[in-house]
Amino acid sequence: MKFFEWSVMPALVAGGLALATNMAQAANTAGTLDTNFGNGGSVTNTLIPQANDSSIALPEGLGFQSNGDILLMVGVTITGANASSTTQVLRYTPAGVLDITFGSNGIAVLPTTFEGFAMAIDSSNRIVIAGDSSATEDLAAARLTANGALDTTFGSGGIATTNQSCCGEGGAVVIEPATVGTGANDILFCGGLFPTGRRQPSTTVLARWTSSGQLDPNFGSGGIVHIVGPGGCTAVAVLSTGEILDANGTTAQFEANGTLESSASGGAVVASATINSPETTLFQPNSDFVVAQALFVGEESRGHNSSVEVLRFTATGAADSTFAEPSFHFEGSGGTDIQAVPDAIALQSNGDIVVVGGQTMFAESGTTTIDGIARLTPNGDLDPTFGSGGIAITPTSGNLAAIDSEGRIIVAGEAGSDTQVVVSRYLGQ
Repeated sequence: MKFFEWSVMPALVAGGLALATNMAQAANTAGTLDTNFGNGGSVTNTLIPQANDSSIALPEGLGFQSNGDILLMVGVTITGANASSTTQVLRYTPAGVLDITFGSNGIAVLPTTFEGFAMAIDSSNRIVIAGDSSATEDLAAARLTANGALDTTFGSGGIATTNQSCCGEGGAVVIEPATVGTGANDILFCGGLFPTGRRQPSTTVLARWTSSGQLDPNFGSGGIVHIVGPGGCTAVAVLSTGEILDANGTTAQFEANGTLESSASGGAVVASATINSPETTLFQPNSDFVVAQALFVGEESRGHNSSVEVLRFTATGAADSTFAEPSFHFEGSGGTDIQAVPDAIALQSNGDIVVVGGQTMFAESGTTTIDGIARLTPNGDLDPTFGSGGIAITPTSGNLAAIDSEGRIIVAGEAGSDTQVVVSRYLGQ
């Protein structure tokens, strides 16, 4: 009997350890929170001390420095007796801890004369923010050092301004590689202006600053390009030739000096950026672009019946017939009381497409909202290895998404009645 006990027990222990290991591995599936990040997968920071109906902390830019630190740009608007509007940048370590060596206790606050809406990181880990002058609403750019101080070597005291009004329809900013621009860390902005009248088209604005914060005199007219069409900018790409590709439902291609070409042909993408918009868009390396949008059934304002639709187009703007063009809800099969919308899109290194969004369900008992992440394979099918059938319901909200060097999904969103921001990390495999 003793012989049986001692001979079987090691096998039982080994089997139990193997089962525990397999269970732990099963728990760490793609689409689940990475418990090694922050507090159980997320980190939350309060930026507005007291909530009211109008105050809001809105995440607007997400990126990485070369050591893996995470940068989050937030527009903070406080109304009431202590009204203010500031652009703030928070830095987190790869472990999900606010880095108190950055800015002031982890947060860099830009001057109130500047309002940012897009962010990029250059090769020296400096933080470039495109935005506008609070007083004139003219296009401007600001730069912070790698540690969050206003870079006084850039523009005038850290801010470069223009006489170009911008940008009613948002914008994107990208850092041009030295191989295609006038020098390392040139800054390219792409944005749009609202139509000037009924049935008038939107216009597209491009601007290029040198790394010192001066408008590039060799680009457009004094550093600015202003054209009618393609109706703004939801994504911009710099090609290996130095040419520029702009997308907003269709495409426009520009020579390296900003001259509009007669048609778009695409090329190899060496840098790109996207913005949050009703049709969130990203460029793929071959200059195809993917669009995630809400697909409504019936009238948008009444039906409350929408799914997320993902489409892919070639650089010329033609629909890609090889792409599956999925339409999905984050939960349930849909109906007149379910509204699913995308908020952000990101591309993994293997070509998988990540879509972050939310879904509202309307019922007599009340309205409920959920947040989710979907992952598509490169051909557009929902990825069965991610979450449940390609979709993961998430405990935190997100309107920004980025992929880190390990393939993990970083999502940033609002929390705490819009007075807080939350950054979460989800496993990619």
